[in-house]
Amino acid sequence: MKQPRRDHGFVLVLVLAMLVVLGLLAGTIAAVTGRLAEQARQRAQFTQDAVDIASTRATLLYLLSTQRMTVGGLTVDNLVSFGEDGVRPMQSQADLESILPVGTELRLDGRTYKGFGGVRFALQDDYGLFGVNWNPPWRLERLLAQGGHPRPVPAEALVNRLFDYQDRDDLYRLNSMEADGYRKLGMSPPTNLPVATPMEVLRVTGWKQALSFLTPAEISDTITVEPVAVVNLNTAPSRVLRVIDGVDEEKAARAIAFRKVQPFMTGTAFFEFLGLPKSPEAPVAVYPAPSGTLKLWPSHGGQAGLVHWTLTPIEDKGRPWREDYELIQSQAPSQDDVALPVRSRLFGQQVAARK
Repeated sequence: MKQPRRDHGFVLVLVLAMLVVLGLLAGTIAAVTGRLAEQARQRAQFTQDAVDIASTRATLLYLLSTQRMTVGGLTVDNLVSFGEDGVRPMQSQADLESILPVGTELRLDGRTYKGFGGVRFALQDDYGLFGVNWNPPWRLERLLAQGGHPRPVPAEALVNRLFDYQDRDDLYRLNSMEADGYRKLGMSPPTNLPVATPMEVLRVTGWKQALSFLTPAEISDTITVEPVAVVNLNTAPSRVLRVIDGVDEEKAARAIAFRKVQPFMTGTAFFEFLGLPKSPEAPVAVYPAPSGTLKLWPSHGGQAGLVHWTLTPIEDKGRPWREDYELIQSQAPSQDDVALPVRSRLFGQQVAARK
């Protein structure tokens, strides 16, 4: 009679062991299934993000090449200002000449808008950025001074090194460096050309450390390599406004707060608003440049892509725009930014025109 009890005990242990194995197997299958499901979800999200970014990019480039600009930015849906009665559809060629703000424009000052799906985007014109290839030495030094910490290389020497990086000769400016000096440091020699992208300025010896107060994203949001030496008072960020004589951080913040309500119509209005005399050494603009940047990123974070565009309406074969270069930023802008809707039929939000 005892033998069967031992058999029953053995069977019970075997059953328990099998249950443990089955439990572990089920847990492993569930974990693998969950991981595969999450990977599939991420792939689907990545694909959808790519489609939404491509759609948003194409739509914005279309708008840039077909819609007129005002001092307020890029117009949408062919609307023009109608005084106190709001806006109305364009009616004649004369409407194309109006630069009066409509109120529904896409601002080219880097603010965040909602694109298709979960995409966010920001437009910035080149007049609102600092032209590193074209600004005079005193403005370059004023930009560098915003780092607020002692530099091992004086600002004057940094400016000279930038100029020697660009020129075609092997002559040295004061405390500067030419190709042989770069080779001794294990660096690529100068191109002897203007820098081609904002990030290339970091290849000029001493500039990487001098601009260490800016992140790579902030560099591309501050610097342009286009041939501009004016400052767009309606689109420039604080760092660029502060290269204007007399404009400090507090005055720049006041100007930016004001233009969110209404754009400056003239440079004189800007200087009067801040209580500053207008200097002939401060070339400014209130109208957007025909070139700039477009930044796109998913609303849930990740990488941000930046493309530099130039409008070319009279180029051979009718090309409406040119895409000069693209940059990938490792981190999307802060999610704390409020994303504004685009008030256009192309983005599903039409603004009714009143006659």
